[in-house]
Amino acid sequence: MKALFINGSPRKNKNTALLLEQAIEGARQAGAQVEMVNLYDRSLNYKGCMSCFACKVKGGRKGVCSFKDDLLPILQRAVQADVLVCGSPVYCSYPSANLRAFMERLIFPAVNYNDYSHPVVNKVIHSATIYTMNCPNEQVYKQIGYDVLLEQSARQLGVFGPTQILLSMDTYQFNDYSRYDADRFDAEAKRLHHDIQFPKDLEAARALGRSLVEQASAQHE
Repeated sequence: MKALFINGSPRKNKNTALLLEQAIEGARQAGAQVEMVNLYDRSLNYKGCMSCFACKVKGGRKGVCSFKDDLLPILQRAVQADVLVCGSPVYCSYPSANLRAFMERLIFPAVNYNDYSHPVVNKVIHSATIYTMNCPNEQVYKQIGYDVLLEQSARQLGVFGPTQILLSMDTYQFNDYSRYDADRFDAEAKRLHHDIQFPKDLEAARALGRSLVEQASAQHE
């Protein structure tokens, strides 16, 4: 089993990355070969869909983007993976820009313009999206429409097979809240919440990684 993990956060050692690392550990425990890609690495120079339509040309290569840049080999590994997990913080009610660009390049080539119900895909990929956010709870999450905005984006991975969503809410954003114009947040309350809830989120991420690999393995038996 090959499992690819995509970090759509600019930070490599904060909430999103930590959750992905636990998902990686779960996948590794289930016997998968694992890889993490940080989309904000300075070595990666890429854009979103370039609307070249090469993936829609009759007789052309189907199912994978062919635009040649630094993202292309990552996209090729993504469509070859058995498990794919994307992680992102929530910026302005959406996943990060770099993850959105990755998703455009990954999803659009799989869309079949002749028949939307039968995507152009090479294999079944078991996938998940991990979101981290300041949003305090599920009630507010629904009130501000995150259940539509974020989940619609995450469900796009369903073009490849079963997909899941893991939410980590009310995250601890700053190491020192006193340094920032963020008076609306109760820093102590957020710290206490983080100390109690985030370890549970980490465990959930580890279980998610393990479960995805087990599901993919069962399908190949």
